Amino acid sequence: MHFQHRSQSLSLIYVLCFLSFLASCQSGPVEPEKQCTITFSVSNYRQISFDDLSSSGTSRATISMTLANLSLTIFNAETNEQVSPTLLHKSTDYDSDAETAKTFPKFSVSLPYGRYRVLVLGYNGSRECNIASLNHISWVEDYVPNTFFYCEEFLLNEETSISKEITLKHVVSAFRVTAEDAIPAELKKMRFISTTGGTVLDAMTGFAPQSTGRTSEIDVPASYAGKEGVDFTVYLFLPEEQTNGNYTFQALGQNDAVLCQKHFYNVPLRINYLTVWQGKAFEQGDVDTPDAQSNFEIKWNMDWAGTLHFNP
Repeated sequence: MHFQHRSQSLSLIYVLCFLSFLASCQSGPVEPEKQCTITFSVSNYRQISFDDLSSSGTSRATISMTLANLSLTIFNAETNEQVSPTLLHKSTDYDSDAETAKTFPKFSVSLPYGRYRVLVLGYNGSRECNIASLNHISWVEDYVPNTFFYCEEFLLNEETSISKEITLKHVVSAFRVTAEDAIPAELKKMRFISTTGGTVLDAMTGFAPQSTGRTSEIDVPASYAGKEGVDFTVYLFLPEEQTNGNYTFQALGQNDAVLCQKHFYNVPLRINYLTVWQGKAFEQGDVDTPDAQSNFEIKWNMDWAGTLHFNP
């Protein structure tokens, strides 16, 4: 989750990340110990326009400009047990010269012949990711970062000749409040409470295994007092491709005192989409908004697959 001034908003989405892995195989002294060393290399991604929806063309950047972390984990395809430690690259762990954009370094894994699943996660933030299993991926403190993933089964044997491009799929839904009014000087946090979605990802399905709801908090620095047009964004894993849920956001002051809060009902949420509410966020009191389903509309955006706006 994050916030930023609207004029500096750079939500990058629908990212195509190309990973190719090349197998260099060698035989051991005993037949069952034949194995391959596989190198996974990550190149620049391309952010591609929707030809039938946008005429703004194609923009390019590097994956490290969008994602702070990129990890790779290998599992046995039969048992789904992890067979190698998770390899993690952070975009801050290496430098680039002034002329060359950053790219993540390569992953290399040595594996016996067999059938495997590869899991690649790209995500933001500094909180630790816990891969308990393919069915249970989470972050500490129930944090949900902007997340992309890829999970696929592959066979490794003496005939393996792999040169392949894969796509990291955006796997979260986002909810954003854009505050048209000025941030109060006494504001310390923004709290978001959802009734749907969850904090755990099942990489086998791409969905949340349970719809538990989520409470998220964003700290607001004192330097933001008086600013207008500030965005506050939180992310969710959904139990299905699209669903409706209720959202409450609270403006909190010293000692988590509630300065004001708003309730939204029947909010449409969808994976790879940004749902936006824009209005007076800091009106005093406890405000209920009506069912706003009929006021939502889909607007396509180059940064996201789509933007859902509503103005109850």
